[in-house]
Amino acid sequence: MRSPIIKRLATISLVFIFLVILAGSIVRATGSGMGCPDWPQCFGYTIPPTDVETLTWRDNRGFEEGQMILRYNHFWVANSDFTTSTTFNQLNWSKYDRHDYSIFNPVHTWIEFVNRLIGALSGIPILILAVLAVISARKNPMNAILSVAVLFLLLFEAWLGKTVVDGNLVPNQITIHMMGSVGIVLLLLMLRARNETEAPRLPKVLVVTLLILLSLTITQIFLGTQTRELVDAALDNGMTQRIDIIPGVKSSLPEIHRSFAWLILVVASILVYAKRATKASIPGFNALIFGIALEWAVGLVLYFLGLPEVMQPVHLVLSIAILSSISYPLFLSVRKT
Repeated sequence: MRSPIIKRLATISLVFIFLVILAGSIVRATGSGMGCPDWPQCFGYTIPPTDVETLTWRDNRGFEEGQMILRYNHFWVANSDFTTSTTFNQLNWSKYDRHDYSIFNPVHTWIEFVNRLIGALSGIPILILAVLAVISARKNPMNAILSVAVLFLLLFEAWLGKTVVDGNLVPNQITIHMMGSVGIVLLLLMLRARNETEAPRLPKVLVVTLLILLSLTITQIFLGTQTRELVDAALDNGMTQRIDIIPGVKSSLPEIHRSFAWLILVVASILVYAKRATKASIPGFNALIFGIALEWAVGLVLYFLGLPEVMQPVHLVLSIAILSSISYPLFLSVRKT
């Protein structure tokens, strides 16, 4: 049984997840990942500070438990609610020891805060989706399974986001975080496809080609995330000339990432040929081919122009859009009537 409300909520959730991925990519591109050193609050505040004065100790000022100051090149956390006296009393404070990051940059703080805000808002339609799907589980148990899986994966992503912050952006966790987002997108697309009114069947050759293209794209996103971590590590180690980063990376990952781009182009060409030969209609096909071509152009810009920061979020969001354009017609074709 198809449910228009489930389809609509899945669509809204997808929009939010795309915004989360875009915001997260901007966070990475601008180096704002530690803009809020704690989680879920930011410097112990629900609304983060805009000026270092908020994080500066002074006498006769009230602090609430958990609020932070920057002093002696360290973050300190208020142990309880109190008002300061004329001298700094260290007994009222605990040194924040989950990591040694001790920089306040208001731009980075608000970029990270907006990222977290969008992530929190994305939970609303996903929670409603899960509740409604569970209520109607007898009519459509698969809707309930997929919706609950999306909710649990989102909660896992939130927990993982906390561990990433607590660990000062631990590399492997960042990759897992990205792949978790890919999983959410795929589950929501599957849920939306199951509740679509019309589901055109594709010839077997197109289904197989789309499956291969989907596998290559997921692998490419993983390789791209790993390559990006190498870039971030080089920047953290003091490399200032971005154009020298990829040639200077002592890893084969960038070359493998480029090779997979060629594989995707070849398989996409096969898909174009197979579509013409079978005269089948693939939903969103033109958008898929345009997306792959645009992604290639962005990749060339990144490689030859020294990884300009503004192009990195575009590169990532395009990859997720391509993933969606491949998987959605595939899910429509293989779903059970």
